Amino acid sequence: MSEPIVITSKLPMQQRPALEQLLFFNANQHRVRVGIEQSIATYGVPEIYEQDGTLRIRVGDVEGVQTLFAVTEAGRPLGVAVFVRLADERFVVLHLGVEPRFGRARALDVNTPVLLKLMHEIRSAARRTRGVHRIELVYKGRHAVRLNV
Repeated sequence: MSEPIVITSKLPMQQRPALEQLLFFNANQHRVRVGIEQSIATYGVPEIYEQDGTLRIRVGDVEGVQTLFAVTEAGRPLGVAVFVRLADERFVVLHLGVEPRFGRARALDVNTPVLLKLMHEIRSAARRTRGVHRIELVYKGRHAVRLNV
């Protein structure tokens, strides 16, 4: 049985190495390299910083960037999603990172439950936000994926 996944907007300072691994040194980033490059070219480089004793992420000069962390009950980071509300009607997911796991073929694979939980939380936030009608994921090749809220 797998560990429960908890979603939070705060991550303790001692989790910085794990967050750096998820965001900057992820073994699966080659799969979405074009999307990562496009996001960086369009919005800027993500940067981890400290605020009020917790870790946060900013992206270039983009205002209003929000971060959700998927963690175990013990607080170990499993995933991160960085997004922002743009043009009032949409959330744009700027960066995603999930802890790789070994798949059936023993190759590194995407941790799908963590990814789904993060996207579910972003969609829930979008539904609660007046005027937001869609979510865009820039990590899908050369064109963003658009999801209706």
